[in-house]
Amino acid sequence: MFVNRILGCGLLALCAAAGAQPSGEAAVAALPRVLLDTRMPLVQGRSWTVGPRDNLQTALNRAQPGDEIVLQAGATYVGGFTLPLKTGARMPGSGPVIVVRSSAMANLPEGKRVGPRDSSSLARLVTPQNGVEVLGTAAGTAGWRLIGLDVTAAPAVTQLGRLVRFGDGSQAQRTDAMVPQNIVLDRSYVHAGTTVDIRRCIDLHSGASAIIDSYVAGCHSNSDAQAIAGWNGPGPYKIVNNYLEASTENVSFGGADPGIRDLVPSDIEIRHNHLFKPVAWKGVWLVKNLLETKSASRVLIEGNVFENNWQHGQGGSAIVLKSTNQDGACPWCGTSDVTFRLNLIRNTGSGFAISGAPDPNVTRVHLQRLTVTDNIVVNIDVAPMFGGDGRAIMLVGDPSDVIFAHNTILSPSNAAVLFAGPLETPPQRLVIRDNIIGGGAYGVKGPGLGGGNATIAAFMRGGAFTHNVVILGSAAGYPEGNYYPQRVEMLGFVSPPSLDFRLSPMSALRGRGTDGKDIGADANAVSAAIAGVVIP
Repeated sequence: MFVNRILGCGLLALCAAAGAQPSGEAAVAALPRVLLDTRMPLVQGRSWTVGPRDNLQTALNRAQPGDEIVLQAGATYVGGFTLPLKTGARMPGSGPVIVVRSSAMANLPEGKRVGPRDSSSLARLVTPQNGVEVLGTAAGTAGWRLIGLDVTAAPAVTQLGRLVRFGDGSQAQRTDAMVPQNIVLDRSYVHAGTTVDIRRCIDLHSGASAIIDSYVAGCHSNSDAQAIAGWNGPGPYKIVNNYLEASTENVSFGGADPGIRDLVPSDIEIRHNHLFKPVAWKGVWLVKNLLETKSASRVLIEGNVFENNWQHGQGGSAIVLKSTNQDGACPWCGTSDVTFRLNLIRNTGSGFAISGAPDPNVTRVHLQRLTVTDNIVVNIDVAPMFGGDGRAIMLVGDPSDVIFAHNTILSPSNAAVLFAGPLETPPQRLVIRDNIIGGGAYGVKGPGLGGGNATIAAFMRGGAFTHNVVILGSAAGYPEGNYYPQRVEMLGFVSPPSLDFRLSPMSALRGRGTDGKDIGADANAVSAAIAGVVIP
């Protein structure tokens, strides 16, 4: 039967009752202050045509802001190339830049993501030997637009640190003046070979930079490997409409301590991307999660599809958000103001892992202001392929102002919400409301405590747990003001096998949220946000 734990209020009512959680107030995450304008710039200067036997580096050195360098589509340019020091516009859309592009732009319309199928329309840039990046930047350069490039390694290459480097992640980049600015990678295919051990496909340590409409693949290693990673650039960043494939973390911000004092990568837009791990990598390359922040501020993660993750180097959480002073010299490092909305996560060992500051080095900025709304998470801990810890949400330590509202998170095997931190420093102002969450074996559970009321009272002081649907075998010991059905079939979804998690007109959950909306994610809004993200 469908169990409603509101005594004396009828089957469908949600009303105040003794023992219900307080309403709770938490600060909503701030959105990015800057969203980059990456519309195509006008070419107002000279056009340099560079054939495969010409010296591309010479053309890069000679070109001036407003010029374009045209590379022959289908041709191969061998070497490690550097974008030299130029004093171009420091912000996209604010002045002339140098455009480096394929000759087949008619086949690469603006706003359309490229992929392997477009190789014949791309100009191929290749590194010939181990340890040599394909494309890097000189300190302080500004104003580059790179379009229609196929960036890869020669067949003999087996080991790389990176393919593309925007900025310098080492302590050598130690002042703002050294940071490259206004670099846009557009409609390009960046990929390592199937057997190459590569730490990162793209190093992102620049300012005002974007990766758009591109395909980044084969980023794998037996050490940590990312499609995109950054920790020593200030932002703002735009990562929009890409396919991003990596073994360890597909996208990561923070990690190594920055060389620039007080730097935190900020104003980050991550939208409309497909973050994916091929199942053939299982047991071959090191796997951890699909997205991670250790130091980042004002991050918008919206309308993405996160797909395939499993337990290996960690417990299989798709999304890991925390504050970390990685090497001990960055007490200002931390994660704050993250908005995670309208995303689909599927086939993962665990859902969200949220931590205040779990690592031993002290940071002043414990994770704060995280707003997670209207996301759908399905197929958690589906063994054997996507096995993991099986938790929908895990909270460690004392993150503050965390809001989970209107999410649909189904099939965790372990717990709906697991607290894994000391009672002395619990989360502050944690709000969990209007969600549909599978309860797993343990429901809402803290260390050494009973599930439900005892855990919520201990770990959600000053917070709120209300108007949720938690799928449990029994509602005994759980707070009133929530629903506790025994099976997902009781919820009235339109068609879960087709990933249609709208509530049918007959569902008892329609309009039952704290705000009068349907409990769970707005499935129509999620579908609209991710339309076109997954390209067959």
